[in-house]
Amino acid sequence: MATAVVIGGGVSGLASALYIQRSLPQFSKVILLEGSSRVGGWVNTTTYPDGAIFEHGPRSLRPVGEAGRNTLLLAEELGLTKHVLPIFPSDPAAKNRYLFVDGKLCALPTNAWSMFKKLPPFTKPLITSLWKEPFHRRSNEQDESIYSFVRRRLGPEFADIAIDALCRGIFAGDCRKLSVQACFPPLYEMEKKYGSLIAGALFGFKDPKVEATGLVRRAIEDKWASWSLSKGLQQLTDAMAASIQKTKEGEIRLDTKVTSLKPSPNGKIIVSTPSDSIEASLVISAVYSKDLAAALPKSMTDLKEDLSALPSVNVVVVNLEYKENVLPVKGFGHLLPSFESGPILGVVYDSCTYPEHNRKGCPESTRITVMLGGSWYDKLLSPDGNLPSGSDIVWMASQAAAQQLGIKSHPIRSHVTLQKECLPQYKVGHVSWVEKVEQKIKESNLPLHLVGSSYRGPAINDCIYNAKKVVESLKAH
Repeated sequence: MATAVVIGGGVSGLASALYIQRSLPQFSKVILLEGSSRVGGWVNTTTYPDGAIFEHGPRSLRPVGEAGRNTLLLAEELGLTKHVLPIFPSDPAAKNRYLFVDGKLCALPTNAWSMFKKLPPFTKPLITSLWKEPFHRRSNEQDESIYSFVRRRLGPEFADIAIDALCRGIFAGDCRKLSVQACFPPLYEMEKKYGSLIAGALFGFKDPKVEATGLVRRAIEDKWASWSLSKGLQQLTDAMAASIQKTKEGEIRLDTKVTSLKPSPNGKIIVSTPSDSIEASLVISAVYSKDLAAALPKSMTDLKEDLSALPSVNVVVVNLEYKENVLPVKGFGHLLPSFESGPILGVVYDSCTYPEHNRKGCPESTRITVMLGGSWYDKLLSPDGNLPSGSDIVWMASQAAAQQLGIKSHPIRSHVTLQKECLPQYKVGHVSWVEKVEQKIKESNLPLHLVGSSYRGPAINDCIYNAKKVVESLKAH
């Protein structure tokens, strides 16, 4: 009987261990090694005694597509159905999203009719960009930046404002450097296959009809926009960890950093930690590619260099709570294009999105989250290269809330989290980079496989679904 080792206890690592247990019975032991003192990775929730919940990382999931449905199915299998908090199309958090441009909040179009109106910050109705889109030629390049792609198809204004802000909100990155092929595969495929985004939207890329039950059926029938859990998203990763350890095959070791990976003569891998060496017939790496590179032997120099080439960014997450309802609008939140404010990426209106996470009883309060840094993290640093103190960061975030939302009161509670190297940056050529890395691993004949946000999507749905696909491919062999 064989041993499988999963490196990394974030969402991808937890999902990998779960799916190995379910699909690969030949492994009598599944050991998950996590270098920190907790599992969950960037999913991190704080619950206060009065019931208020702060999310320090991801805070909601979209139920669409095969990956979205897969996560709903997993939540149901883990017994979390009664804890699911859906956002419906009629909810303000689903309908209303904003940009902060030229010193004011600007509502994004909410329906087809609004596309025909000239809405700030745009100087002309968005329909004028859309009707021209099918007449633009497709690119002959293998890949290009998101900014270049959108500017070419929808015009410079839409790219400079909407796409710039969107990429800061999703990837905390610069759309002028990020790959459209890697970051927005559906848009890339629409142009390649149909020559137009409009044609692709009309004739392709529609979800196939699925025989759905349980949560998936509810999400489809009620057209959920997104969802979370009653105790925050850490409830999902905690349930995954508990399920892994329910059986005698599953083991999670915290504070256990992998120091080296070495091939053994019998085709296995020796996984070394400060206190142990494990001979594994299968290793799945769910850590940042640069961390995997550090553990590989010197004999694999080319692979180590490739894995180390993937850049990432730091994001500062500032949770703020105010007394009473202080939001001037209702919605999911607002984003800022880079020309408006470099280090401030956006603000999430948590109390509007999930009021169930507010403190219980009186007085009423408002929770928001201010996101800072990303590709503009350096703008936060002091002249000596250090991040300002927690109190200074809170002041910076509360000042942004005052200027952008008109909040005049001071926060009654705050929490600052530095998420170091939390979002890999898929630069132009990323898909080819992934293919090259995986080919080199294949040529090494090591039983090593890659999952995680470094490769095929940083979203929770992507991480869980890609882990499932890797394990299923092993089952097929």
